[in-house]
Amino acid sequence: MHPPEPPLRRILLGLDAVGPSASAIVFAVSLAARFQTRLDTMLLTEADLSRAAALPFAIEISPLAGLERRLDDPLLRRSLQALSERLRTTMTRLAAPGQVRWSLQLAGRAEWDDLLAQPLEGSLFVLGHPPAEGLGSQRRSRKEPPRVCVAYDETPPGQAALQVATALDPEAARLRLTPTAPTRSPFTESGTPRLIACLEIFRPQTIVLPARWYAHRAGTLAPVLARIECTLLLVG
Repeated sequence: MHPPEPPLRRILLGLDAVGPSASAIVFAVSLAARFQTRLDTMLLTEADLSRAAALPFAIEISPLAGLERRLDDPLLRRSLQALSERLRTTMTRLAAPGQVRWSLQLAGRAEWDDLLAQPLEGSLFVLGHPPAEGLGSQRRSRKEPPRVCVAYDETPPGQAALQVATALDPEAARLRLTPTAPTRSPFTESGTPRLIACLEIFRPQTIVLPARWYAHRAGTLAPVLARIECTLLLVG
């Protein structure tokens, strides 16, 4: 008997305009094909950079050659447009085999943060470092640690997170979160320390969490996820 498919409506991928990750696009497209849902990609820009480009003394320094050039708003816009066209070409090529529906738009990082803070039901956010081996459903030996880990509760997003993780890897490590009263410190409830201990022990490739649960603990969990280079999937 197959586990129920998660009720996903769209997958959202945020790409840094400074250095968008090709592997992140490949991973997000594979997720959209796996769950037969739409992929909305946002090329994120910094509002401060646009404002800086309008200043008469703004310059850009090449990190490799150390060369300087005038940074102006038209130049920045042309660079973003060229990057956007390259990404469209890449996504068209990757999405064609699985007939994945997708979109690409320029957006400010604040707009992305707002989506994360108020996730819509059925949304799946892709963050962090995409696993080099793609989706985590490959069979492994008994001694090998789980590739996918999920923390879930009884809320609809929590149950959807469990379904996503199970679909990716039926042997995913599961951590059930117990309901607690609202608190200012994530360490006064048991879920966060238990999850951190699980991540440090297993070091999974992918962690699946309810988006709202993570939002209140991002300051504590983000450094841990970055240290172990884990892909983070947040379910709305």
